[in-house]
Amino acid sequence: MVKKLARVALALGVLTTLVACVSTSTSDGANGVDVVLVEGFGAEYQDLFEEQIAKPFTEATGIQVKYSAGGSGAEQYAAIRAANGDPGFDLAVMTSLELYQGSRDEMLTPVTPQQVPNMARLPQKLLNNTYGVGAIQDIQQVVLMYNRTAFPQPPTSWEVQWDPQYRSGALIFNPANILGVYALLTAAELDGGGIDDIDPGFARTAELAQYALATPTRSAEAVPFMAKETATAFPYLDGRAAIYSHTNNYDFTVPREGTYASLGSLGIPVGAAHKDSAYKLIDYWLSDEVQQRWALAYNVGPAITGLQFSPDFAAKHITTPEALEEIKIADAATVVKNRTEWSQRWAEAVR
Repeated sequence: MVKKLARVALALGVLTTLVACVSTSTSDGANGVDVVLVEGFGAEYQDLFEEQIAKPFTEATGIQVKYSAGGSGAEQYAAIRAANGDPGFDLAVMTSLELYQGSRDEMLTPVTPQQVPNMARLPQKLLNNTYGVGAIQDIQQVVLMYNRTAFPQPPTSWEVQWDPQYRSGALIFNPANILGVYALLTAAELDGGGIDDIDPGFARTAELAQYALATPTRSAEAVPFMAKETATAFPYLDGRAAIYSHTNNYDFTVPREGTYASLGSLGIPVGAAHKDSAYKLIDYWLSDEVQQRWALAYNVGPAITGLQFSPDFAAKHITTPEALEEIKIADAATVVKNRTEWSQRWAEAVR
């Protein structure tokens, strides 16, 4: 009888432990305080996030933020999908392309104004690109980064990358990086193509690859070429472009043909253990004060309109309804459907 009671007690103890392990309580931080686990980009992004978002959020709410630096948005989503929606973190920093995938695959939790009141303040153009499973917290645009010595005046067209005078300093980004996707689309458009007719983009890529300086995958791989001033002109995102324009002999511009937006996004995996804390962090990030602070710190456009910025900042970033209306947003379904094939074709083109 004693042995039987002991076995029952042991079973109950194991059950209690298991229940505790799968608890969805937000109080899993140190000393029982609320916590939210965030997976995002590394390098300067992590530093800015911890200083501009995490610390003041904890001070305002008492919720601890534990940040882990991962890879690209595509890599963050791959981890979510591989774990069947339970990757061990509560909030992922991604792009709108991953929000589309998460909606399609049912791997991301719905995010609506009911859970995140400040979502109601997003412009409709941005709301359309959240697919009901995330939020957009900032807007970057693809810019043309150029060497100030090579270009005393800002270049006015994406065509300069193919100019014999400058093509030996071109960088051709791999479509594994979203920059590579937008570069392909832009190249296609120069010859009358586009997202539904990408062939001209590959033809131009193959032509440029005969002379280009490098074919980077990550944005950081461009930095040594700027330090040595061997790169002439190449596509970049305005956030990092602004940072390196202050530390290198480079500046950036948007050519006359226009450009694409890259929408910084936040998604909550369906298996996240601390959804309530994640919702609160998203709502905090979309508040006026934080949107302004983050935009200025990361050199990006805010997700909400009506904020005031200096003329110099507004000239370089998406800060007004008019600028948002003008910028192009690539169709996520088309990009996601074709990105693997485009990457394979890109590899052939640059070989």
